[in-house]
Amino acid sequence: MNKLWISILVLAALVWTSAGCAPAEQGQEQVPSAPAEQEQEQAPSAPAEKVYTFTWQDNSGPGVTMLLTLEDMAARIKADSGGAIDIKVVPEGTIVPRAESSPAVKDGVLDIATNDTSMDLGRLGPIVYLTGPAGVPAGPSTLDIVGWVYKGGGMDLVADIYKDYGYVVGVQPGAPELFAHSNKPLSTKADFKGLKFRTAGMWSELLTSYGAAVVMINAGELYSSVERGVLDAFELGPPSFNWPYGFHEVCDYIGLPGIHSPGYAKPVLFNKAAWDSLPPTLQELFKSEVLGMCMDTYMALKVTDAEALANYAAYGTKTFYVDDAFQAEIAADSRALIAKLAQEDPAFAALWEQEQAFYKVWRGADTLVPKYTIFD
Repeated sequence: MNKLWISILVLAALVWTSAGCAPAEQGQEQVPSAPAEQEQEQAPSAPAEKVYTFTWQDNSGPGVTMLLTLEDMAARIKADSGGAIDIKVVPEGTIVPRAESSPAVKDGVLDIATNDTSMDLGRLGPIVYLTGPAGVPAGPSTLDIVGWVYKGGGMDLVADIYKDYGYVVGVQPGAPELFAHSNKPLSTKADFKGLKFRTAGMWSELLTSYGAAVVMINAGELYSSVERGVLDAFELGPPSFNWPYGFHEVCDYIGLPGIHSPGYAKPVLFNKAAWDSLPPTLQELFKSEVLGMCMDTYMALKVTDAEALANYAAYGTKTFYVDDAFQAEIAADSRALIAKLAQEDPAFAALWEQEQAFYKVWRGADTLVPKYTIFD
């Protein structure tokens, strides 16, 4: 599915950038362009009469791909709006702790935030597990989630869940995560018994049932926690997210595949008063730029995650692989937990039914991708 979607994304980008530049229709006379020296110079755009200044906090650290693509988008928005929208993008924890992003947007402490929706479990309940967070074992891929958001009605459904906190105006995609950083292989369920392990989301519930001692520690404290023996192992994010933190210096192993979190997407949550202050034309420009950023982030992550995995190998970090039987057990246990939550909450059940119907159609296109390829 990934190869097919990348092809679609690249094609969409090419179509987008070439719009308005197509050759004349067949049989229509083409007028040659005037030489550059004969073209009339256009006056530079006048500065915006009003500048809308916003602060956007991401849940990524400095140097992480997802933060960098947000910074690139902010620069494009400023240029494309003639300076009318000026966004300052800051890393996690700069203004509020990452777990407090949503209430900070609601209260106007932040204008915009991108955050893992599992951070809002205590505020919104288990329904956040269906909004595209990290940490849903054997759940949808990043592409599945983005497809559901933009083509399956997911945008409106997530917006309704977050209606008391702000407007959801798009998403930023994540990527499959590393299964773990550890100092020994964690290939089977038995390997987790008694293990001091950092995680969050649904995966924390499953690991607790497997006998692990689950704790929640902020990303910036993981390195020292492993050094001091507070943690035995942990999971955090995709390879390119984790590499800048230097975890390879204190952990001998990384684990694959990230079945505990095969993908995720972070809603772009906008403070209501700040959004309403924008004229409709600038609101549409912003949403278009967010959609472009979605494509940009996905492709950037594919490249930088591959580079990060190569960095781990070059450093000497060893890789372990999760046993197939354990992966099948994780998927079965995750399905059982979802079914239990659906029985307990009608709203959860309704959203789960809607998603299953969409993904059944969406994943039907997987049969178009051949099993065999010319690549090694």
